[in-house]
Amino acid sequence: MIALFGGTFNPVHNGHVALAREVCQTYGLNSVEFVPSFVSVHRAQPRVSPDDRRRMIELAIRDYPELFVNDCELRRDTPSYTVDTLTETRRQHPDDSICWLLGVDAFNGFNSWKQPHEILRLANLIVCLRPGVDMHAHEFGRHFLQPGESLSAFTAGRIAVFAMQPNPCSSTWIRQQLKAGQPVDECLPAPVIDFIQNR
Repeated sequence: MIALFGGTFNPVHNGHVALAREVCQTYGLNSVEFVPSFVSVHRAQPRVSPDDRRRMIELAIRDYPELFVNDCELRRDTPSYTVDTLTETRRQHPDDSICWLLGVDAFNGFNSWKQPHEILRLANLIVCLRPGVDMHAHEFGRHFLQPGESLSAFTAGRIAVFAMQPNPCSSTWIRQQLKAGQPVDECLPAPVIDFIQNR
């Protein structure tokens, strides 16, 4: 049972790593794979190169053997659609339970994603709640995991809701702090800070 965690990760921070580890432990996953996007469809393209974003993830997770970098979207060199990533992953893991990790704000717009029904045919979703963001009810409500059901029993097609531990870190705030020459030690792993400072 694996989960994929997509995003720009510009930069990856302690909140990302903590969330991946919490989800891994809560659902008994074998691994969580960070999937940095090449060309993000739903947000502005990062000014930081894909290779640098990948390297920062590698540095941030190097002490956690259950966490990995999956660079399939960087290798595709095209806009990063979740359905394409999951199609490739399903070919590699035809019989495994595969999950896609996303925030509640992204889930609220899930019906506007490319082929959302196909995404649910290929994988489960783990929706991470955030303080101050309500989950909207929409057409995918029938896919929610029911009481007594285990996510591991489904290779795809179920939606689990995960109440993550609050974390104040955000990539936007970190970029603002770095631009202003302010410290970000509480949000960035030391190896990532060293990498940024030496670029």
